[in-house]
Amino acid sequence: MTNIRRTVVSLAAAALLSLGFAAAPASAQNSPRLATASPARIFVEMQETKDLRQQLEQQTGQLQGEAKNRQQKVKDLQAARDLLKPDSPQYAEAERAFMQEAIQFDTWTKITQAQLQGQQKSQMKQLFDKIVAATSQVAQQQGYDLVLADQRPELPENLGMINVEQLRQLLNQRNVLFANDKVDISAAVIANLDSKYKAGGGAASAPAVSGTGSDIGGLGGAGGVGGAGGAGGAGGSPSPAPAPAPAPAAPKK
Repeated sequence: MTNIRRTVVSLAAAALLSLGFAAAPASAQNSPRLATASPARIFVEMQETKDLRQQLEQQTGQLQGEAKNRQQKVKDLQAARDLLKPDSPQYAEAERAFMQEAIQFDTWTKITQAQLQGQQKSQMKQLFDKIVAATSQVAQQQGYDLVLADQRPELPENLGMINVEQLRQLLNQRNVLFANDKVDISAAVIANLDSKYKAGGGAASAPAVSGTGSDIGGLGGAGGVGGAGGAGGAGGSPSPAPAPAPAPAAPKK
């Protein structure tokens, strides 16, 4: 009888052990798979961003040329007015023409800058939405359950350029302290985006460049075009539109 009991206990223990070993792989299979992706790197390296930046540089050059022509017209009208005596009959008309052109130049400048910024924000939002969608697709294809945005802001080589609070903010912005390169799907996301962009026509499908200031924008800065400087004078030379601001720098590993 005792031997029978021992046999039953042994069989029960073996069964429990076998269940335990069988459960281990199942638990491992149920663990979420994690990956990382760098939005900054993807944004910089995707072909659509590169094409938009090139278009923006061309548009900025056109705006600079138009701003120069508009301001030259203001200066010419001012010079023509200054040749007249203030008490002459033609002076009032020359003053009116100069004032009108100066105000139009200033208005054009403000409208153009507002349109640049509006287009820039719209394009950046569209690109970010595409990055999110492509990341989701790649993650599902590769069997990942969660993708962390790997943000690693660069620190200036000379820490004397920033104060303690600025340094603290930069350090706190880093949200991934370590990740094996094997879980970084940034390259796959870029390939996914470029493939879709090429299939959609690439740069050929982008909006046409407008030289009048409408529908002009991009990923860089709005590009100041200078103001007329006020009604009393033609103002200084229009500020040259700066080169597009760089996209967020790809993080260093």
